[in-house]
Amino acid sequence: MDIFDADLDKASRLTTQAKVPRQERRVHRVGVLVCAQASLASLGLLMDVFRMANLMPGAHRFELTRVSDDGAPVRHPDGELTVEGGITLLSGMDLVVVPSMWTQGAAAVENNGQLVTALRDLPERVLVVAMCTGAYMLAATGRLAGKRATTHWLLADGLQASYPDVQVDAGENLVQQGGLICSGGSLAGVDACLHAVQLLTDRATARGLAAMLVTDLSRGPQSRFVPSLGMRRHADREMKRLQDLLEARYQEEWGLQDMAGQVHVSVRTLQRRFLAATGMTPVQYLQAVRIERSKDLLESERLAVPEVAARVGYQDRVAFGRLFKKVVGMTPAAYRQKHQ
Repeated sequence: MDIFDADLDKASRLTTQAKVPRQERRVHRVGVLVCAQASLASLGLLMDVFRMANLMPGAHRFELTRVSDDGAPVRHPDGELTVEGGITLLSGMDLVVVPSMWTQGAAAVENNGQLVTALRDLPERVLVVAMCTGAYMLAATGRLAGKRATTHWLLADGLQASYPDVQVDAGENLVQQGGLICSGGSLAGVDACLHAVQLLTDRATARGLAAMLVTDLSRGPQSRFVPSLGMRRHADREMKRLQDLLEARYQEEWGLQDMAGQVHVSVRTLQRRFLAATGMTPVQYLQAVRIERSKDLLESERLAVPEVAARVGYQDRVAFGRLFKKVVGMTPAAYRQKHQ
């Protein structure tokens, strides 16, 4: 038995109670790609979003069609998943959603060639949402070449390495390029589905759905959740020593010459080695350290924002606020309000 059948029956009964006159109804056809590598949580999440949308009053309704590579039920590690058929069912869809593949993005591409081809051949008018590492499937079509995309921040480097022609932006929660939409990790898939609902219907409908899901319509960049102090699992001892110094003495004024002098290399060598070891430039690392310390102060101390800025090495409050918002996705004052 399909593990989603019981939930579908329940949703169907609830939807019947929310029916609107047929002549007023506008049905949006949504194709859902199903494969053995898909995250079961991601599949359930996206289907629940559109089922919830069908419970809302109004004219818009969403018709879900699950599709597999060969049209047969999918033998998933968590149970058999029933589908409505194969890739021919994608004809006439308004939206196609690729669920997260979690850490199996490359394997999903390798084992589902017909789904990749079907994604490649979709008409431009069809919206495509790739949740998290579902971006691997979309990137494999070539449709993301030269375009921005995102995925879970932890897995962004792998996507970038596999598809160097894609501009992977790990800091963004949601990236839209034409009719192609990519989302970041885990719950960012809700953001992507809400965005698709807004594009197919209107902002009021999407906002109402967000309220029913008890979430915000837009929750800001995922850079807020990315560990900002760079990589430490590297073998460059001098760069680790400089990281330690910057973390201990972040309030001080540091120039590149000062940093290079601490590890007895040229500025050019410093920049090359530090970036190779940590994935950040020395200046970016110092900024990240200061922002992390400022977040601690905002959460634990009752200090004015200019004083917080000064304590972490910034005399210009405006510059500090601008950098904080860029990195964290909100102003220092908003961050304090959210976390106190």
